[in-house]
Amino acid sequence: MKLAYVELCGFRGYRKPTRFEFSESFTIVDGRNGAGKSTIFDAVEFVLTGTISKYLDATASGQTVSDYLWWSDSKGKAAENYVEVAFRDSAGTYSIRRTPKDDDQAGFEQVVLRLLDVGNAPVSALEQLCSATIIRDEHISRLSLDLKETDRFALLRDAIGVFDAGKWIDKGARLVRAAGVKVREALSEVEQANGHLTMAGRLVDNTRSAATTGPALARAIAQLQTTLNTTGSLPTLTGLATQRIQQLLDDAATVQRLISRSRTVEVTRGSLRHQQQAVETAKELRAQAQREHVARAAVVGTAGVSTALARRARDIENLVRLGRGIGLTEDGHCPLCSSGVDHHRFEQGLRRAHGIAVRLDEQAVRQAASERARDESLAKLRNAQQSYDERVQAWEHSKSIVGDFDAECARLKLADGRPSTLSRVLKSLDAEREAITSHLRLVDSMEFSDALSKATREQATAKQRKSSAEEKLGRARLAEARAKSIHDAARRAAAEALDQRLGRVLPLLSELYRRLQPHPIWTDIEYSIRGDVQRFLSLRVGEGINPQFVFSSGQRRATGLAFLLSVNLSMAWTHWRSILLDDPVQHVDDFRTVHLAGVLAQLCQSGRQVICAVEDSALADLMCRRLPSSSELPGRKISLGYDSDGALSVASAVDIVSVVRRTLVPLSQAS
Repeated sequence: MKLAYVELCGFRGYRKPTRFEFSESFTIVDGRNGAGKSTIFDAVEFVLTGTISKYLDATASGQTVSDYLWWSDSKGKAAENYVEVAFRDSAGTYSIRRTPKDDDQAGFEQVVLRLLDVGNAPVSALEQLCSATIIRDEHISRLSLDLKETDRFALLRDAIGVFDAGKWIDKGARLVRAAGVKVREALSEVEQANGHLTMAGRLVDNTRSAATTGPALARAIAQLQTTLNTTGSLPTLTGLATQRIQQLLDDAATVQRLISRSRTVEVTRGSLRHQQQAVETAKELRAQAQREHVARAAVVGTAGVSTALARRARDIENLVRLGRGIGLTEDGHCPLCSSGVDHHRFEQGLRRAHGIAVRLDEQAVRQAASERARDESLAKLRNAQQSYDERVQAWEHSKSIVGDFDAECARLKLADGRPSTLSRVLKSLDAEREAITSHLRLVDSMEFSDALSKATREQATAKQRKSSAEEKLGRARLAEARAKSIHDAARRAAAEALDQRLGRVLPLLSELYRRLQPHPIWTDIEYSIRGDVQRFLSLRVGEGINPQFVFSSGQRRATGLAFLLSVNLSMAWTHWRSILLDDPVQHVDDFRTVHLAGVLAQLCQSGRQVICAVEDSALADLMCRRLPSSSELPGRKISLGYDSDGALSVASAVDIVSVVRRTLVPLSQAS
């Protein structure tokens, strides 16, 4: 399957209908910047994928490339808006046509079936196909050497195509995830069952221990009324007791936090005075540095900059040297000011000028020393200010720690925040809470019989739930282990199969690198694949050197081009035998351009169709001469330009046939 033609109208920069017919061997497109070369490749990608990948991340003022696909200039309206791309194979020609309003779905499906081996193609097959077939200038480095090693491996893996193991890996991963969910759910059920069983057992124990006699119950109610300072009824008493217990728990937690902080707070409190003194000292040093800087800045004053004074001194000295070298003119005039002087006055003037230059130079030296002193004092002032700010910040932070601690102690109405005081308060809170809890337990014993029966039933139910949950957890863990075993087996099989395919493909990269010859010394490139779960593809030259960091821009591009060409030639899941190169020779010298032409010539001879866009017409002629052509299968050269209306158009399109082998022959052999 090869590209037959591209026809545009009202698309991107093409306002008028323009058709590009491509040779089955090679087609070279030349034109200056803005002539519409890249738009040809944009049209092919747009027809196949519905977008242009090089603009996917570009946004401006809320707009994207989709807002600028079709011609919209009011100065010249397009007659139509459409893109039509045709492919050709031995069975015929198949075209796809896209417009702003509708797409040729039937033609699209027909072309896709002939372009792809659907059973082996990756998920995003058309996007991957365009990325590997349309090799753009801006992608040569970014999609090769600049890729992460994991992304580079993924790009080559997708180019090779999928195989059955991929489906089993996905199924195994889904099984592992599903089994993991079941295990987590079973664990959660076991934890809940354990919690319920613990609560039920505690409830039974508490209910049994709460049994008491009538007189004891009366004493408990009296104690609660005294503790809570109330004469309310039993329901009111129970509610107030519960609230008081919660308040005591909160206060005890707060006191516990204060105890853990008290040692640090005491140390911080003791350092406040020293920190204040450090702030005062830093403040005095800052003031001293400020006075010193003001004094030194005053010394510099409004005098000229030392470099300007030194430059004036050199200019005057050069004038003196020039005047002395030229001397008086023949008619007795100064060569510098044209005044009429004798030799003695001329020499006096030169000496005075030299003296001025010397004084200016001395003044420049003194001024430079003053400027250095001023800069040093400014640096000292900045350091003093920074030191002052740091000490103030530390002091304020310490005061904040102590203040927060004291405020918390005041809220709890504590006499002081010493650890011994806090410990006594904590014991008092715990004792009061235990007393209230004990009295409440006695009050609740009135419903002892019903509560005990209910607690016993709940305990039996909780035991049954726990047993069922543990059995379910055992089955879930067994299923998870089996799912992991299946997943690991599928992954190992996939890795082995992929390594076998890569072992056949990667030598192609080395061969293309040797033919393009990016570097005069490192003529071979080595590759290595590592990693079990996450795979890496590394490229090295010489003794383990990464070309990404040592190659020049042109060498990186040539290496990247070798990688992308190897990716294209590795795609076993497509029948498209075209390679589209959009200006691949930027930053590449003529020597490597000749090697690139040689590689493209080999691709043409192997049955590949090469379509290459370049800016330089001389380079286009060179490639036309280097690529193979014949009368049966001629190449083609298309030059782009502008018509009389300023619209993009085809300036010329000529077939390239093979050069005549015998040009000058004797007249006797001419017939």
